[in-house]
Amino acid sequence: MNKLLPSILGLALSSVQADFNVSAKANVITPDHRPAKRCAVAITGSKEPPREAYRWSDFRGHFTKSRLTSSYLPVYVHVRCQEWRPVVRTLFYRPGRGWSGDSVTFIPGSKPVDLGTITLQPPR
Repeated sequence: MNKLLPSILGLALSSVQADFNVSAKANVITPDHRPAKRCAVAITGSKEPPREAYRWSDFRGHFTKSRLTSSYLPVYVHVRCQEWRPVVRTLFYRPGRGWSGDSVTFIPGSKPVDLGTITLQPPR
């Protein structure tokens, strides 16, 4: 019995901390409604943008990006485009309802959260 207890506890805790995928998509445009060029996106568990280059994915005009996460804490979608102010969007998970954030309605966890159109702002 003593050998079974650690195994049972490990299984129970692993189900609580299960990994799952979060996916987001958006169109990114300039104020004059042209698709943005030379952009990158990263999804993190921090409001601070990642410093590691491998975390960023290049895109032009629109993106769909996924990331594996292991908790239901807020997830941050970072968008940076050359010569424009960086953008951060927050996604929240509500058990039983799905993902929501930044005026997005609840979306089941299996579908990409559509952040709609993100309009870039000039640097300050």
